[in-house]
Amino acid sequence: MTKVRSLRFIAPRRLEWHEVPAPRLQGAHDAIVEPVAASVCDIDRPVLAGETPFAGPFAIGHEGVARVVEVGDQVSTVVPGQLVAVAWHIACGTCGPCLAGLTAHCESVPPQAMFGLPAGGEWGGLFDDLLRVPYADAMLTPVPSGVDPVVAVSAGDNLSLGHEIMSKHLSQGRRRIAVLGWQAVGLYQVAFATALGADDVLYVDDDPAHRALAELYGARAVEGPPSRDHGRFDLVVDASFREPWLRRGIRMLEPEGVVECLGGYFGDVAVPAFAMYANGVTLRIGRANTGPHVAPTVAAIASGAVAPELINHLVAWDDAPAALAEPGLKPVFHKGTTVPASRRNQEEQP
Repeated sequence: MTKVRSLRFIAPRRLEWHEVPAPRLQGAHDAIVEPVAASVCDIDRPVLAGETPFAGPFAIGHEGVARVVEVGDQVSTVVPGQLVAVAWHIACGTCGPCLAGLTAHCESVPPQAMFGLPAGGEWGGLFDDLLRVPYADAMLTPVPSGVDPVVAVSAGDNLSLGHEIMSKHLSQGRRRIAVLGWQAVGLYQVAFATALGADDVLYVDDDPAHRALAELYGARAVEGPPSRDHGRFDLVVDASFREPWLRRGIRMLEPEGVVECLGGYFGDVAVPAFAMYANGVTLRIGRANTGPHVAPTVAAIASGAVAPELINHLVAWDDAPAALAEPGLKPVFHKGTTVPASRRNQEEQP
């Protein structure tokens, strides 16, 4: 049986390449893809540090761009040789939740089914040499020839979450937005908030380098902790992974404001329930339903409306085990992809 490499999470800060059986088509709607660029979701940071309930070993990685190798007889939207953005969660595209845009809650697969974590079964990871993608028409989005895969690496997850949240709330009239940041996903929220025309975008982060990036994306950036002195907002996006910041963000809302919490909490969280009641606060915390948002995210990259490459740090593919064991904003691992020098950070960047 043919073997391929898979990057496995073994234990906190310990990753290893293992040989596993090469995936094969299991149905007419499947595709086999070869990842050519991959990165980490912000949720991978606590996973890699051993701060979550997920115990190894399992394949890591659910953000990436791949090249299509083989497709089933009923696949109609992608062809072998094509570059595609891979959606992070497993979704059929045709069940009730999928048709309603709730692709993270697909009824055709076990709950929480996804690449790169042992939730909802073992589906492989975006650092595997080859990966089987079920429901290829629903899960793979073509990447135009003019877009480098390392730039589109997060289009199937963290970056498209920016489009999901900002397109929804801006269309509902929430135009003053605060983002509580920590890693890349908060900066992606800023990128889409400004690209889609928010009136005021505040970014809060203790890291001065992150604040400088937020300013490049058009936000006003301040050091934490969040405070009502920074203003009042229609929407607060909590990407901080810090419970005290979430509570402070709740108190920054205008009446009937909304908090979108992007997760990162693996236990009970205390919130100021009476203050929320008095102010009419809506708190949503949930997984990203990014399926319908991958295509508009790729289009935004292609048009230059968003520039995710500003935060990329390029790393050679084979260096992934060591590099992922160390903290960093947005390491992007690539298989010899060519990146225009004007559109990337240099590989030697620390």
